[in-house]
Amino acid sequence: MKEFAIYTGLRAGLFGICFAVLYFPLRNQLTVFPLLLVALVISSILAIFVLRAARDRLAGKIDTRAARMTQRLEQARTAEDD
Repeated sequence: MKEFAIYTGLRAGLFGICFAVLYFPLRNQLTVFPLLLVALVISSILAIFVLRAARDRLAGKIDTRAARMTQRLEQARTAEDD
C-alpha cells in the first residue's frame, strides 16, 4: 500500500524534525530519552494537523479495500447458499 508507506514516512520525518529541533538547543540539559519522549508527543500533536490530507487518503484506501473484501465475502456466502 503506497499510501501507508507515504504516511509512515511522513510521520517518521516529522518525528525526526521535532527531535532535531529539540536536540540541538537542549542536548546539554536533557538526556536523549526525555528528548525522544518530548519529540514523540510534539510530533504526534503536529501530525493531527499537518498530515491530515495524507491520513485521509490512507483511510480512504483502507475503506475501499475493506468494502471490496466485504463484497467478496458476501458473494462467496451467497454462492455457497445456492
